[in-house]
Amino acid sequence: MVISGFLGASSLPQLISAVLFYPMLVYFFSLVTPKKEKVIPPQAIAPQEAKIKIEKPKSYDLNRRAFLKLIGTAGASLFLFSIFTKKTQAAFFGSVPGPGTVAIKDSTGTQIDPAEKGPTDGYAVSQLDTDASPAYYGFVNKNGAWYIMKENSDGSYVYVKGSSGFTGEWATRGTRTDYDTFDQIF
Repeated sequence: MVISGFLGASSLPQLISAVLFYPMLVYFFSLVTPKKEKVIPPQAIAPQEAKIKIEKPKSYDLNRRAFLKLIGTAGASLFLFSIFTKKTQAAFFGSVPGPGTVAIKDSTGTQIDPAEKGPTDGYAVSQLDTDASPAYYGFVNKNGAWYIMKENSDGSYVYVKGSSGFTGEWATRGTRTDYDTFDQIF
């Protein structure tokens, strides 16, 4: 990153940024590079001192070895689970493998199908009349069925629907008297 900062510097702030990060590069590079230990030749040590100063070979870090074993075991376990279980999520999330459907319950405990089609699914906005009060929104589906939503001044919505002839019905939207609540119309 520091080298690309120096090579790609096209302005003074970019160059200053590269210079500020340069000491970190030197520090981390010094930690990574192997260090040569100075060895005292055996001739420089007196014979009596040579017998006393026998160095033990460096031992490996046991914590590091245990960590690497743990990571290797976990990786092998995940690999075996992914091969031998039919439903991998069951192995990882503790659920019983089932048909793979999502079950949602409402507040009474009744199971709800989340893919159930709503009464207004498939309709798209066809006409808007939001400048007037009340505002009107016209929706039509691909089969020609339609509904008009009227926004009252108190913030409530009422609806009227039909199976064809949206253009003619849209023209009479303000004079219609058969608007009703969503649960009554749909």
